[in-house]
Amino acid sequence: MSTFKDLQLLSDAAYYDRCNYVNYNVDNVLEETDKIKDGIYHAKAGSRDVPLFKILMTNQCNNDCAYCTNCMGHKYQRARLSPEALARIYMKYYENNKVEGLFLSSGIIKDADTTMEEMIEAAHILRNKYSYKGYIHLKIIPGSSQDHIKHAMQLADRVSINIEAATKDGLSDLSSTKNYDKDILKRLDWIDKLHRRNHSLASSGHTTQIIVGANEESDEDILKQVYNLSRKYDVLYNYFSSFTPVKGTPLENHEANNPRRTGRLYQTEYLFTQYNYTLDDIILDEDGFLDTNNDPKYTIALENMDKYPIDVNTAKYKELIRVPGIGLKSARRIRHMQSQGEKITSLKQLQKLGANIRKCKIFVKVGGSYQSTLI
Repeated sequence: MSTFKDLQLLSDAAYYDRCNYVNYNVDNVLEETDKIKDGIYHAKAGSRDVPLFKILMTNQCNNDCAYCTNCMGHKYQRARLSPEALARIYMKYYENNKVEGLFLSSGIIKDADTTMEEMIEAAHILRNKYSYKGYIHLKIIPGSSQDHIKHAMQLADRVSINIEAATKDGLSDLSSTKNYDKDILKRLDWIDKLHRRNHSLASSGHTTQIIVGANEESDEDILKQVYNLSRKYDVLYNYFSSFTPVKGTPLENHEANNPRRTGRLYQTEYLFTQYNYTLDDIILDEDGFLDTNNDPKYTIALENMDKYPIDVNTAKYKELIRVPGIGLKSARRIRHMQSQGEKITSLKQLQKLGANIRKCKIFVKVGGSYQSTLI
């Protein structure tokens, strides 16, 4: 098989690993942006487009993850690149200004450590033979040794290990070859401790990923776990991959996940990390799921109407950021006006400060009055 064909197969196989900047507007989450062409994946870093070379070392795999196109037993064309070949191909892309960084993952070659050795070797060749100083993101393989993880973190700017499910039982439903506590959470703990001891190891932090909709886990299960992961293991991003059935895999007839559900999970996690919401704040239905039709911040505010409306001219920062339509920046601008002794006297003035009037108008009092209905 030609190197070009290998490249196409291995870049296509890397599709399901998320590494993008998260846009918390649910309508943007609904738009599938994780497309890869000729190995190039256009990630977003804020408003900036960052082309990454996103690829697997191999799509061969000894794991039986029921959702995965690369799973053992799935009959489709397999490919593999040597560390030297991968490094050489990457440098051609980089030197021609086609990409700005490398995202490298892999199926399982023999076992976890053998796989990590090949990935580490590819990164080592880039750093030493080619004197490459740019961005590298290495996937940590579940079950890898601590020495291999440390070596990977010495070479990479960022590492990640996918937990895939929110619970031990949830992973058992998807794979018989991975141990949730031993192979994944223990390794995540090692990554966190290594980074805490030496921040130069994977200096850009570590991330993880959960498959949403491939098992019976509820949003409550998922949110409890991501809340814990961020606090216990200092996980930078919890990515959510919306399950899509793949023909020829054990879950080929399983219903696809609603991408809007994934969007609401991202928005809720953002409330945890940026707005200091807790699990107790989140509104779920009797089955433990978020309302897919409404922004979770809006749903929470509606359930707490006894606290509203608040006067924007006297409200504290922590009160302002809980108002739907008022974000972190607009809340700071409002507080700045308060500190200057200036008054907000109209919704139009509030809008100029960055607030979304359509969302916030029933929750705020401006100039001594407020709109008491949704219309």
